[in-house]
Amino acid sequence: MIHLILVATLAHAQTADDIIAEARKTQRVDNGIQQIRMVLTHRNGSSRERHFEMQVRKDGEVVRSYVRFSHPTDVAGTQLVMVDHPEQVDEQLLYMPALKRTNRIAGKARGGSFMGSDFSFEDLEISDASDAVHTLAEDGEGIWIIDTVPGGDSSYEQIRSHVTKADHVPRKVEFYKNGAVIKVLEIQETAVDGQTVVPTHTVMRNLQRGSQTDLHVESYRLNVPESEVPLETFTAGFMERGG
Repeated sequence: MIHLILVATLAHAQTADDIIAEARKTQRVDNGIQQIRMVLTHRNGSSRERHFEMQVRKDGEVVRSYVRFSHPTDVAGTQLVMVDHPEQVDEQLLYMPALKRTNRIAGKARGGSFMGSDFSFEDLEISDASDAVHTLAEDGEGIWIIDTVPGGDSSYEQIRSHVTKADHVPRKVEFYKNGAVIKVLEIQETAVDGQTVVPTHTVMRNLQRGSQTDLHVESYRLNVPESEVPLETFTAGFMERGG
């Protein structure tokens, strides 16, 4: 997760590192805005919805993301800023309106649940830790399977990515802990906008809890002017002023 707008690329990667680098690039856009509906489904079948807007801005190799929840009322006003620096762990800042302060998400906190969903804060990151090791497990018909040992303070011991050769989109990602798959992410539906592949329905399943989180992109706009995603938006000060 992992940005929800994926840009197709025609580059033919060979090594595991090259394939992952191209797959990471597919998750980076210049400037875009999305309206997203999150559906959290529990083991017993009950579900609840949350709605948020995501804004993305790219400056050189730095990608900034801003998330603001609009409803329901118990999460409205919650905001998250993520700053992706190449070759570094993403910077994440979370603002909770009830506390009226911004907290940095780092260390073990990265493994915590993002707004009660099956996504952790770590799952939202783009860049790998500098000591991540990628291995090409399978070079199959139309797909690469890449095994990654995340390194750093990751909560996972291994991540297996199924990357489609045609567009370098990671259609399926399996997350391992204690030798077993504990979560599976799948991109189930996409839309094509020019050269851009937009995943309109992404699912994260938690195999331990028997729950899942669906992300539905209700609408999106790509390549918006910088004036619509000003740099100030991606700061703690902006969030603390109410966003």
